Amino acid sequence: MYEIIIKTRAEKVFAKLPKNLKEKFYVEFKKLSKDPFVHPQIKKIKGTKFGWRLRVERWRVLFALFPKEKRIEIIDIFLRKGKDYKKRRKLLQ
Repeated sequence: MYEIIIKTRAEKVFAKLPKNLKEKFYVEFKKLSKDPFVHPQIKKIKGTKFGWRLRVERWRVLFALFPKEKRIEIIDIFLRKGKDYKKRRKLLQ
């Protein structure tokens, strides 16, 4: 099982979400912690070593996956609006 760490930036966004959406995120985070490589809604972010994204409806969760340490760091949560990954890629460095 992977440990999930939510960084400050993502925590601020998560706190403002409506309750029903938070519950959906909890369900997806639980699936992600079991085995992130079989989760159907994740993709590797090109140009990063540890960067991945999770899709939850129109929302995206940007996270760093460290398989050796069995750790997932949730970096950012945002609504998808075009080329958001290019702007946020620096968060994964």
